[in-house]
Amino acid sequence: MINLFQMWQHQSPFFQELSIYDDGRRMLEKSLKEKGGTEYYLISKKFIKQWKYYVDYDEEMEEIELDTRQKPDKINSDLINNEKLFRYFPENHVYNSSIRYLENEWDYEIVLKEVYEYFNEIYQSIEPQIRVGFYNESLKRKQIFPNLARFTLIYQSPIDNKLYTAKAQVDYNSEIKAWTNLLRDTFQEYFKTRKINNVRVWCPRHKTFKADLLIQQIQKTKQVDGDILNDNMIIFQLQHQRDNCIIIDLELNDWQFKKFEQTIEYDNALLLEKALKGCAKIVCEFPQCKLNNGYLDLGFAEEDIQGICQVLIENEEVKWELMCSNQKNYIDNLLPFSLQIKADPIQYLLKISQSLELFGLSFVENYNKNQGKYQINLENPEINSQLISHVAQSLNQQKDNLMQIIKNLFQRKVEDIEPLTNLYQLRALYLILSFRKCLSMILDEKPLILLTVIRRLSQQQANQLSKWLTKLDKSELLHFQSITKKIIEQQINIQKNAPIRPLLDIDDIQRLKGLFDLYSVIYNSNLQNPRIQAAEFIINSIQQFYKVDADRQEFTQFQMFNAKVWRGYSFTFCQYPWAMPIEFKSRLLYIECKVKQYDSRRRAYGLLPQFVSLTIERDNIIESAIKQLQQTQVSLKNPLKIQFVNEQGVDEGGPKREFFRLIMEKLVTPDYGMFIPKNNDTVFWFNPQSFEMPIYYSLIGKLLGLSLYNSVLLDVRFPTVLFKKLQREQLKEEDLKELDMETYTGFQFLREQTDPQIVESLGLTFNGTYKVWGENYFEDLKPNGFQINVTIENREEYIQLYIDWYLNKLVQKQFDLLKDGFKTVVDGDGIKLFSGEELQQLIIGLPTFDMRDLEASTKYDGYESDSEYIRYFWNCIHQLNVEMQKRFLFFCTGSDRIPVGGLKSIKFVIQKHGQDTEQLPSAHTCFNVLLLPYYKNKETLKEKLKISLDNAEGFGLM
Repeated sequence: MINLFQMWQHQSPFFQELSIYDDGRRMLEKSLKEKGGTEYYLISKKFIKQWKYYVDYDEEMEEIELDTRQKPDKINSDLINNEKLFRYFPENHVYNSSIRYLENEWDYEIVLKEVYEYFNEIYQSIEPQIRVGFYNESLKRKQIFPNLARFTLIYQSPIDNKLYTAKAQVDYNSEIKAWTNLLRDTFQEYFKTRKINNVRVWCPRHKTFKADLLIQQIQKTKQVDGDILNDNMIIFQLQHQRDNCIIIDLELNDWQFKKFEQTIEYDNALLLEKALKGCAKIVCEFPQCKLNNGYLDLGFAEEDIQGICQVLIENEEVKWELMCSNQKNYIDNLLPFSLQIKADPIQYLLKISQSLELFGLSFVENYNKNQGKYQINLENPEINSQLISHVAQSLNQQKDNLMQIIKNLFQRKVEDIEPLTNLYQLRALYLILSFRKCLSMILDEKPLILLTVIRRLSQQQANQLSKWLTKLDKSELLHFQSITKKIIEQQINIQKNAPIRPLLDIDDIQRLKGLFDLYSVIYNSNLQNPRIQAAEFIINSIQQFYKVDADRQEFTQFQMFNAKVWRGYSFTFCQYPWAMPIEFKSRLLYIECKVKQYDSRRRAYGLLPQFVSLTIERDNIIESAIKQLQQTQVSLKNPLKIQFVNEQGVDEGGPKREFFRLIMEKLVTPDYGMFIPKNNDTVFWFNPQSFEMPIYYSLIGKLLGLSLYNSVLLDVRFPTVLFKKLQREQLKEEDLKELDMETYTGFQFLREQTDPQIVESLGLTFNGTYKVWGENYFEDLKPNGFQINVTIENREEYIQLYIDWYLNKLVQKQFDLLKDGFKTVVDGDGIKLFSGEELQQLIIGLPTFDMRDLEASTKYDGYESDSEYIRYFWNCIHQLNVEMQKRFLFFCTGSDRIPVGGLKSIKFVIQKHGQDTEQLPSAHTCFNVLLLPYYKNKETLKEKLKISLDNAEGFGLM
């Protein structure tokens, strides 16, 4: 009898491919743990994704889809890069690889030779990408580099004895000896008339020196300032940067180069030359360059400067990696663009865009060419906005010139994988982004030059851009934000309609990543200087990015990103949680909770119950809850079931909501002493003088977590600042407003005073005070604070110390207990997606609601939505005041709290329950069902409804 597996084997035309791929994955993992060297093949992730779709690897396709699937492209067809580096290597040699630079582990997949050869036979490959993996003792597994190491070779031609440069690549795990043998054969082929016996490689002493400096030194001394590399060394041990220079030494009758020994003298001479003559550039990063050192301006003689240089070298204080070069070109005599330039603006910008620094010095407000060297202002980009707007208007009609300016500025940086290295270059990027009238064109450019530069910014550089953006007014920032958001939405729409699956190409992923990184810069600027509502940054279309199971697919990507499992990873929006709708994030949290519940049961071999079941005594609700929550072995992430003692009923939601209402009401009441009312009794805050057992604060934390995981909204008036603290957000002075308006306004008054005598007359000291139940308490804000008077000079320090004391230190003990209780229930990565304000909405609910949302989403059983009776019913509800509308919600659902998503997210049903009866309306609160009789007239309906709402309390099971 044939089993199911055998049947599937005969039915699937791809059974052998699937088996070879899956077996290859297992063998790959095993080989990575074995010592020694192994050859691996690199395959682009695009091919893997296409292939998995083609063979229905994930078994997601319907039968009808199987006939329309598309065969994959050739292996690595998306990695083609037409750049041929070392022209002397054979055209098809692996070290002459012309694939694009792979920045991320999720851009490619490594497979064994057997898997590659099988795939290549069926689908063919553009170019085989062989990489050698060697065992790394510190990693306890083989190390495989996706990219080849790249160097700038300096060599001397045996024909004309001139020095030349060339780019060359080699596997990071290759030995120097193996590479020099290839170089020997290659140079021999090129210089056929001269016999080359051997090749050796020199590593310069100053590894970061550019080729022109090294060539200058070799030409002058006929020697190499460096060391010969050991033949047994592995390339990655050089720890070089991309395109660092090495010197190739050819052995003819003798070796071409000898070691340069006079290193100290050479360093002294080179440093003195730069200090006296400089590099003639408008901007230089080398501190000792004439442009920067100021020695001559201070009146130092040449002998003095020589002595300074010697001391710097002896003390190893010279940053040789920043050494400048004397590269002369036509831009050296040009000035930054400003109002003083009378030439055609676009043509002039095309010229100066050959220099990032020169362009970065342009468009300066109040620029004067005689002002000397312009220093970048970290606080203000000092842009002549009128001039840049005028130029942007012209560029908007000259797309080709605009794109050429961008290419001139950044293309070399992108191709050479070089970061922006100074503030002048960063300001050049900021200027391009300031061409707001043509921003759509800029961000939509196909080579992705600008977005690639943005993606590669360091966190410090991104923060600096955000700081400069704080100088934009509301309309300017809103324009920038709305354009970027619109382009992101367009890309999301393109990807969600992709024929196979979203983000198939590397470029698609990198485009979306670059756009979101730019969007993040704008968002962080708004955090520093709020001008736009945070809700404006939310992109709702994220929820529809995947056609099927969007929340589950996004959660899978989120999991892979956090676990650094790159095999199936492409992109996760969760890197930018502030742009995600809270409803979508709450679904991700729900999925994470379910996954943790499953893992918990699996680790217990299914022996533990699937629910946290509590049997609660109404008269002893706190103690019975504490005892059972402490003793239970079931994970608190599991669903909660409540059974009240001596009460019948199955918990389908009603008893659970009743439990939370009763216990929180008791714990938070002022009579219990754990919390005290603040701000005219609008919120409750920790009582610094509470003597309750620590376990009670921990219980409240657990209850907050349990309510979150069980989707029960709490009627508790905790301020937003408590939830911000749970999310480890940086607290601000504004957070004090909700908690203590009197203290907040007092600080504002203190700041406004300009007369020192008025500040001193207030009689303030560095001392904090608080009141509990009518009694005052005092604490020092700093040692001996009660003896330190607040003055106009130290008032800011006083305010900041007071806020930190009030919101943090004063209640640290109580808050830590609550937080620890919360974390025993809620942990993981999902909760990190929410801001403190969003967490408050998840636990307490939304502050406002509209009954029209509930009416629009209501389903009916026995009634028609457009019947006169139902229309009158809703008219009665809309006429109720807010308090009575909340009472109606409580009567029907067991809670008057508004869930995330508003009332439209409640699955509410109105069911016909009798006719011409005197029975009052009732409800199945567990299921959000209103049992509404059909009364003989409207007046009776209104009267019966009022009676029910006036007496609404608890919940009922029909």
